Amino acid sequence: MRPLLSTVIVNSDGCADTLRCLESLFAHPPDLATLARLVDALPEHEIILVDNRSRDGCVAQVRERFPSVKIIESPTRQGFSRNYNLGIRQTSGVFVLVLNNDTLVHPGALTALLNAMIETPSYGMAGPRMIGRDGWVQAVCARPVLTPREYLLTQSIADPGFPIGRLWLLYQQMRVARRRSGPAPCISGACMLVRRTAFEQTGLFDEAVDFYYEDIEWCHRMACYGWQVGYVAEATITHIGDQSISKVKVWAKQSEYFSALRYFRRYHHLTDQDARVLRIVTSSGWLMRGITFLLAEGLFGYKGHARAYLYLWKWILSDPSADGTQAQRKQ
Repeated sequence: MRPLLSTVIVNSDGCADTLRCLESLFAHPPDLATLARLVDALPEHEIILVDNRSRDGCVAQVRERFPSVKIIESPTRQGFSRNYNLGIRQTSGVFVLVLNNDTLVHPGALTALLNAMIETPSYGMAGPRMIGRDGWVQAVCARPVLTPREYLLTQSIADPGFPIGRLWLLYQQMRVARRRSGPAPCISGACMLVRRTAFEQTGLFDEAVDFYYEDIEWCHRMACYGWQVGYVAEATITHIGDQSISKVKVWAKQSEYFSALRYFRRYHHLTDQDARVLRIVTSSGWLMRGITFLLAEGLFGYKGHARAYLYLWKWILSDPSADGTQAQRKQ
């Protein structure tokens, strides 16, 4: 018999968030005794922390405060998908919870998620209703699977950094806030409860698709294998959001861009010509953001990311590999 639940968390120099996340997990455990009987599992919850070569001393603090947590140290500094796969391979639970370290588990959330998976055998994975620090529902917790056309739209006019983009995001948030539980095309990688039999069939995160697209690709792949993706409105998780993203804007955006190219090539038959169009639109979007931040910084003293976006604009135009064709041929 397997444990009912395994949870995998990754720490990458975010010790304060990680400790708060673990505190919430231990404060609000699922109803193990009742749920385990329904699937003939052990009423146990194993928690695995993968430390991404952090320099914040988190490993020692976790060992002291949460001795039952199993710690795995990454062999090298690596991306989201590789770290979570490293942890998932060490799990033994019937269900595996992929959880960002910048989340807080609410009372009853894990019980509701597990109940939904047990009651709906067609679910390969399920995600909760996620709210931000401000209490607003986050639109990514139940969303359509992104298409190249939608990507171009977000890169051009629907970015949240622009007024029309903020209005579009507000509309999406309001729509998800009214949404009931049920199948959804895509959930957020910040919190995904995955059935072991499903990922044993479909595989784990695609390690070449990282940062913003790893969850979209996995949800899409689940559907390709006949599994449904579930949204559980009765389960609530607070997703604070990675406060360190602003410090790594360049590598984050580069990773997002390459992951988008790989995803669209695989599932939307993106040609080299299409990839060049995406490159042009992405570069234009980054230029507009850079100019907007530059004006805001100059006129109002607003601290933005003009330098990062202007650097990205120059990079994507000057790097011959930025259209993804060379990387694609190597694969």
